[in-house]
Amino acid sequence: MRATIIGAGRIALGLAAERFHQSGYEVTVLGRGPVSAALQRSRTVEVELTDGWETERFLVPVRTVDLADRSAAVKAVSTADVVGTAVGARMLPAVLDLIAEGLKRAVRPVNVIAFENHENAARIVRKGLRTRLGPGVDRHGFTGAVIARAVAHRVFAEDGRVRVVGDLPGEVVIDGPALVDPVPLVQDFIPVDDFRAYYRRKLYRFSAGHATTAYLGKLKGYRYLHAAAMDPEIAEAVLGAMEEGRRGLEARYGEKVSGTTEDLEAILCRFRNAVLGDTVDRVGRDALRKLGRGERLVGAARLAVKGQVPPIHLTRAAAAALVSDPTLLVSQERMTAKVSQVTGVGHRHVVTRMVAHAWGEFVQEEPTSAPFLQLPEMSISI
Repeated sequence: MRATIIGAGRIALGLAAERFHQSGYEVTVLGRGPVSAALQRSRTVEVELTDGWETERFLVPVRTVDLADRSAAVKAVSTADVVGTAVGARMLPAVLDLIAEGLKRAVRPVNVIAFENHENAARIVRKGLRTRLGPGVDRHGFTGAVIARAVAHRVFAEDGRVRVVGDLPGEVVIDGPALVDPVPLVQDFIPVDDFRAYYRRKLYRFSAGHATTAYLGKLKGYRYLHAAAMDPEIAEAVLGAMEEGRRGLEARYGEKVSGTTEDLEAILCRFRNAVLGDTVDRVGRDALRKLGRGERLVGAARLAVKGQVPPIHLTRAAAAALVSDPTLLVSQERMTAKVSQVTGVGHRHVVTRMVAHAWGEFVQEEPTSAPFLQLPEMSISI
């Protein structure tokens, strides 16, 4: 069996290539630049997985094709049993021509998995390919991926190999009904019927907690995510934000999707993994995108409100994200309008008003190590 992965970043190497290899696939990576050259020389990628106490290190054999070699790249797609993309959702349009050429030459149906941590990644791929392939696109399968593993680093090792460092969870949720036969049999890949629900579970629990740790950690002057997660005050706020997201999920989808409070404690422990050496700046980057109306903080807060759950911690985390970007600073009179503009949520919505209120509180306080994150009594009407 053959798997071709377009992209050579952290998720491509530290998750997709590793899982396919462990499941018996011959893995081909399509990349460019120094990383592609290093992979071609070593023919392996060094994978390091750790929970902070125990570490697994092993080599994953990969065949590498430079994207500049168009004919070889097209052949790698056309001869694959499964194709993965891991280029970032914004870059998906740039690889659609390549995928289309490969699928046009494929002699059998191919499943395409978009490892992009984006709810609509599969739809973007399928829609773009329909304009290129017409009805021929329907013989192939297209799914997004909900990725449990956090891959913090991709670096060059001393011996010149590419090394990726991530944590242990390897589960990947995929959209079962969107696949075609033969369905790829990959270790820890879990087909589900309601992909959107499980995507939101990851976004409104793990991603919401991750972002909360980063933005509040930055406010308190932390550099590393694990240090911020060990701060008792921040840890309480992170658990609170994830619980608000979980309760919103429970009201909408039930406990099977939302999980339990014990799950959140386990997630917080993952944030405290010092071996990853992850930083608050990396986790918190691209704050404007992460403040979108359906995203990890604001989207979770809106779902919580629908479930009659006051999203106090989620909205304060969103306010901390606004503080992290000095270009967004406005007068207090304009904060509500600015929040509405950034999030795409109406200025009268309770989430908009709560974020603006918390933002105003943050900018009035001195950035010290004192417990300035103390939550005030807030009376809201939902």
